[in-house]
Amino acid sequence: MVATRLVIVGGFLGAGKTTLLAQAARRFIDQGFRVGLITNDQGSNLVDTALLEHQGFPVAEVAGSCFCCAFDDLLKAIAQLQSSIQPDIILAEPVGSCTDLLATVIRPLKQLFPEQFEIAPLSIVVDATRDVQTLSPNVAYLFERQIREADVILLNKTDLIDAAAQRRREDELQSQFPDSRAFIVSARSGAGIERWANHLAGLTSSNEIELDIDYARYAEAEAELAWLNVRGSIRASRPFLPRHWITQLFTSLEETLHPAPIAHIKAKVTTPVSTFKTSLTDYGGNVTWDVDMQDDPTDQLEFVLNARVDTQTARLQQAVSHSIEVNRPDPLSRYYLTHLECFRPLPPKPTHRISGNPKRAT
Repeated sequence: MVATRLVIVGGFLGAGKTTLLAQAARRFIDQGFRVGLITNDQGSNLVDTALLEHQGFPVAEVAGSCFCCAFDDLLKAIAQLQSSIQPDIILAEPVGSCTDLLATVIRPLKQLFPEQFEIAPLSIVVDATRDVQTLSPNVAYLFERQIREADVILLNKTDLIDAAAQRRREDELQSQFPDSRAFIVSARSGAGIERWANHLAGLTSSNEIELDIDYARYAEAEAELAWLNVRGSIRASRPFLPRHWITQLFTSLEETLHPAPIAHIKAKVTTPVSTFKTSLTDYGGNVTWDVDMQDDPTDQLEFVLNARVDTQTARLQQAVSHSIEVNRPDPLSRYYLTHLECFRPLPPKPTHRISGNPKRAT
C-alpha cells in the first residue's frame, strides 16, 4: 500500500487557509500529483467548500464539528477522496477555532494508521493584518495556542502590508515561537507558497510537543463566537451589479454589528456568468476579494454567507436578515433563503487525545 500524504493546515478564522490551500493544490497538480481537499466547520453550507468545488477541486467536507471531535467523519472524508480520485496528497483545513491538533488529530492518525498515511509537519496560517488586541482575552488565548503547536508558521496576507511590517511581524513570531519555522506568504498572489511546499517535501510530523491547553478556556473562547451560515438567492425585476450588492451587504453588516468583534465574515456569490468570493476580518479593514470576476449586470444571483462574530446569536441573525432585507436591488426584488443556522459551538470533546512530551510545554 502506498501511503497518502496528508498536509494539515490550521489557523484562526479569516487567516486565508482556503485560498492558500487552493494555491498549493494547483502547484501540486501541475507537478503531476492527484490532489484532494477536505474542509471543516462547526456548521454546514460552507463558503469554502462551495468555492473549492467551483474551482474544480475534488473536495470532501466534515461539517458539524471539528476534526478532533469528528475523527471518524474525517476518516470517512479521507476514504471518500481515496475512493473517488486515489489522491497522492490530501490538503486538510480544520475549522478556524480548532487547536490541540497534534494530540487529537495528527498523533491518532499516526498511531492508528501508520501504514496508510504520511503526515506532513503541522502548518498554521497567521493573518499578518490581524490585530489580536481586538479579540477578547479568551479568543486571543485560543489564537496563541494555535500558533504555539505549529511546526511551520505561514505569515499570510503580506501583500497588504509593507516590507518593514513584514519583517517586524516575522521577527515577532520567530522570537515568540522559536521552535517553529516561519515563512512569509501571500495566498492571493501565490508568493512564498512554493518555498513552503518545498520545505515540507519529504518531511513527516515528528513534533512531540505537549500543548499546555486549558480545555475549559478553549470551550469558552469558541462559545464567545456566534456562528451563522446562510444560503439563498436574489431575484430582481431589473438588472443590478453583483459586486455592488456584495459591497453594500458587507457595509450594512459592519454598521449593524458594530462594535461586536468580527472574527470572520465571508460570502460566495454566483450569477449565470460570474463568481465572487469576499471576506472581512475587522471593521473598516480591507474587504478582500479572493475571486473577483467581471461585474456584469444580472437580475439573479445565488449566495452563501458565513459569519463568525463575538455577539449574541439572536443579534447576529437579526443583523444578517436586516442587511439582506435592506439591500434588495430594487423594491420589487425577492430573496429566498434555503438554509439558515445560527448557533454557538458545543465544548470540544476530542475522540482521541494522545499526549506528547511534557518538557516542551509552555
